[in-house]
Amino acid sequence: MGHEHLGSKVIIVSSIEKIFDLITPPSPPKQKATILKGLGDNRIDYYYWLRELDNPETKEYLDAESEYAKQVTSFFESLRSKIFNEFLDRIELADSSVPQQHKKYWYYSKTNSDSQYEIHLRFLNDGEHEVILDENDLASNKDYFAVGSSAISLDENMLAYGVDLDGSELFKLYLKDLTTSQTVPLPIENATYGLEFDMSGTKLFWVEADDAMRPYRVNMFDLNRPLDGSTVIFTEPDEAFAVGISKSKDDKTLVIDSSSTTSSEVHMLDLVKNDGLKIFLPRQPLLEYSVEPVGDFVYVLSNHNAENFKLSTGSRTATDIGELTDLQAHDPDVKLESFEVFENHVALEERRAGFSRVVILELRDGSRHYVPADEEGSTLEIDSNPNLDSKVLRYSYTSMKTPRSIREIDLHNKSISVLKDSKVHGGFDKNNYSSEVIRVTSRDNQSIPVSLFYKSGTKLDGSNPLLLYGYGSYEHSIDPAFSAMRLSLCDRGIIFAIAHVRGGGELGRSWYLDGKLNRKHNTFNDFVDVARGLITLGYTSKKKIVSWGGSAGGMLVTAALNQDPDLFGGVVAEVPFVDCLTTISDPSLPLTIPEWQEWGNPLDDWEIYQEMLSYSPYDNIQADTEYPPIFVTAGLNDPRVAYFEPTKFVAKMRMISKTPKVLLWVETGAGHFGASGRFNEWETVSRVYSFIVACLLGIDLDANSQGDESS
Repeated sequence: MGHEHLGSKVIIVSSIEKIFDLITPPSPPKQKATILKGLGDNRIDYYYWLRELDNPETKEYLDAESEYAKQVTSFFESLRSKIFNEFLDRIELADSSVPQQHKKYWYYSKTNSDSQYEIHLRFLNDGEHEVILDENDLASNKDYFAVGSSAISLDENMLAYGVDLDGSELFKLYLKDLTTSQTVPLPIENATYGLEFDMSGTKLFWVEADDAMRPYRVNMFDLNRPLDGSTVIFTEPDEAFAVGISKSKDDKTLVIDSSSTTSSEVHMLDLVKNDGLKIFLPRQPLLEYSVEPVGDFVYVLSNHNAENFKLSTGSRTATDIGELTDLQAHDPDVKLESFEVFENHVALEERRAGFSRVVILELRDGSRHYVPADEEGSTLEIDSNPNLDSKVLRYSYTSMKTPRSIREIDLHNKSISVLKDSKVHGGFDKNNYSSEVIRVTSRDNQSIPVSLFYKSGTKLDGSNPLLLYGYGSYEHSIDPAFSAMRLSLCDRGIIFAIAHVRGGGELGRSWYLDGKLNRKHNTFNDFVDVARGLITLGYTSKKKIVSWGGSAGGMLVTAALNQDPDLFGGVVAEVPFVDCLTTISDPSLPLTIPEWQEWGNPLDDWEIYQEMLSYSPYDNIQADTEYPPIFVTAGLNDPRVAYFEPTKFVAKMRMISKTPKVLLWVETGAGHFGASGRFNEWETVSRVYSFIVACLLGIDLDANSQGDESS
């Protein structure tokens, strides 16, 4: 049995529900009626005021919830600690990446066995390895630390990088002279992702965020004239568009991409001629494209008359997309997702039958060669390939039971070399595990792929605990991949499943379109139908399923919970987008306007208003309903999902649901991605895992199967 101390009393705990019975939860915050006006009836939001972070009552409530979460989770702290130590026993703590040549130097990163962050190094052939950036030194005595974008000058003498110290995803920029190791801060404000040098290494291009956190402006900073400040290169006035920058593979062109979720426009700056910014193809409604310039030509991935995209090429001075020649024609069954250009080849990353595959296109004769995949439920992805004249393509391979490996394939003879297999310690043997892909039929007769991972020999008799993960938004695909940490669940008999629901990109553009805007309900229906289908097929049973999702995936699992509260035995909702109707109805909030093309605009579209109201997790919490245990997280500095969304959700759940078993874990010094530093991140995962195990197995069951946990 699991033994925990409460004061001087020893209490034996057999289920997570009993833990909630032992501790008095915080009182819900007071209700202050705020009338929210929209296209439908006025809505009354009693917790709208919790967005007032400077209000002492807000802080008081957050503190109370945090203390309660710590008290409840302390009952399975020994389990969390055990799981965390399992992570440490399996993961290669002192590790390094495969060196990659760029110009003269080879670059790689490594971690020491006790380091929280990466150390970045480089070397010349047979030369001494020099540290160019030690993140551990920079993070010393910092509560939060993350490196954003970075760039190396063409002569490899200068390094520019951004640092975020609070999780806000706004970066302070620094310049390091690699010949002297001197580092200076740059007088730049509101920098977001995106850094590139010009050809001379004396000018730095950077991207600026506006007050709504939208990347909207590209600036140039002259390192020889620092007192002059930055010069504006490009400004995007349309609030639905966000800006990004990159440099062509031949280093001769700065590419400025300005895109919404439905349209693109590219501007190019010739870094040799310096003859001003040139637009490539003006934006058109529903035309999406990306480019890679090489000399006077350009490669273009677009959806022009090609829902699943095609690859074309032509002159960089083309004025109409019809002037381009198709290299890879549209295939309605295959989604083209990205490409990598070489002198005589193009590598394409495709999504075929739901899974990522890599194909090599020979430019001289048009022949194609598929990089082999060993398993159906596997993921092949193009890795870093910075050199245009490379004779090999570097890529990665993984599956649910196969640790990630970095490989190279010769572009000419197609021979394959394995550069690195990720090490997994602790006696791991992939033959002790099974992975498979099944299809579950939805209520509207769609076939939904589900990736599964579990211990070999598991009987499909309905008795198995199961963790169901999902996302289902922004055309983002959750590809099957190996996780050494996940073994701590599967070794306890838990089946891990990924529901590849509509709204994601797993089955191409149509799969995405069928789960957005006024068809967003398909995403949540699919998730519930997968859970029910897994029960029908004997993988699990009702109440033996814990669902897990983050951000838009947090919306997914809480919307599914509202649809069928009796189906799940627990829910993990990390930084969940749960108050979506209120947020998407408020253009003053960060990132709201660009999001209208993903979710719709409920301010001027009655159908969208009704659709969002029907699935918004916050608006659909059911009064006097018995919900399973719920673990909710929030980041106080989160620019993507503001802390008050999960906070309001927990407050309302505590107020109106029956015997609410809900926790709110607030990271006060972090943002959307949680705590920084790999050990801190693993501690977070171990906390989530211990909650999952407690929901599915009970504390005492885990103690009996893993060894006595008596205090």
